Amino acid sequence: MEIRALLDRVDRDDFRREVEDFVREQGITVFDQIAELIATSQDGQVVRQACRAFSLLRAGDEVYLAASRHPHHAVRREAASMFRGEHALKHARELLPLLADEDHHAQREALWAFGTMGPDVLPLLHETRRTAKGAVRRAALVGIVEVAGPDAMSPQDRKMIERFIGVKIEDEMYGTEEMHLCGGWYAIRTDDQNAVLGVCGLQDPVPVTKVLGASAWNNDHHAWSKDDEHVQCARVYVTGAWDGWTLVFGEPFAHGTRSVTEICAVLSAVFGEAHYYGMSCGDGWTAWCIAEGGEVVRYYDAFKAEDQIGELDVEDGRGLPHDWSDENDDLEDIWATEVAEELSVDPTYFEGDVEGHGVLALTQCGRTYGSPKGFLQI
Repeated sequence: MEIRALLDRVDRDDFRREVEDFVREQGITVFDQIAELIATSQDGQVVRQACRAFSLLRAGDEVYLAASRHPHHAVRREAASMFRGEHALKHARELLPLLADEDHHAQREALWAFGTMGPDVLPLLHETRRTAKGAVRRAALVGIVEVAGPDAMSPQDRKMIERFIGVKIEDEMYGTEEMHLCGGWYAIRTDDQNAVLGVCGLQDPVPVTKVLGASAWNNDHHAWSKDDEHVQCARVYVTGAWDGWTLVFGEPFAHGTRSVTEICAVLSAVFGEAHYYGMSCGDGWTAWCIAEGGEVVRYYDAFKAEDQIGELDVEDGRGLPHDWSDENDDLEDIWATEVAEELSVDPTYFEGDVEGHGVLALTQCGRTYGSPKGFLQI
């Protein structure tokens, strides 16, 4: 397709000028040359500009469907990103091979596309799961979970996944898993996982690997859309006993109805000691709350420093991240994982004396709305 005709479809003047400048600089006259540039250029900036032009020109469904079969993974990835929602649903069968793409990023874009199609795509995915072979058949199961969550799996697939998780749990007993920490978690001084589940009102626990538990936690608390508000409070990852501590990742009580300090106080009244820790992977947020015997002895939140309570010996000689005063210039900031390492356990690496296995359990919110959708690593 000629670029001149496609430029007429661009409805924003700034976008049109951006593409015009790019195609003129690169001597591009037809759309296929943009895809070729994405596939062959060694200049990262040029590739980024080409990818942007690829999407801004909106060349049409047939063009992007053809590009989804391009030999180069980056072109397939960009093509997959053009399909979302009901618009993507009518092309679901043609997009199926992308779910099994050999390139992770192209596969991820396709998975996001299917995730926006809604439940109307489930019959196709279940049909593919029953009749296809190889990678596409396996990818259809991933698509089902992405669209509607584990509740949408067939009984046969659910049993198969349970067996696989059981094997992986045994394997991970001999290794160390790194956990991506971006959010808040609780550390409770007890090795009684069932007691933690009971006090927190959590039900229907299912065994999970450390990777799966962490994946669920990260998936759920990063769900920000209004339609997914219940996802953040639907399920909780509760670890096995770890050096005398049980960790809880997620919202164990009704989302937003109790403060961190209240929850820690309640849990410490039952178990003797309960902590809360928080870390952000992007904006410098960190927090910790230490409660003993029903009383909060220390609370610190880098974004709510005016509300802090008490202090800890472990903080001596270290700076608090919110404090930019001159007297703290020479001090190294202390973070939640460092406090956790000193006072309980640091979950950055799951290692040490871990007994039992973790579980995913549903809160009242989860029992009302069902398990959240979204593909999780095992």
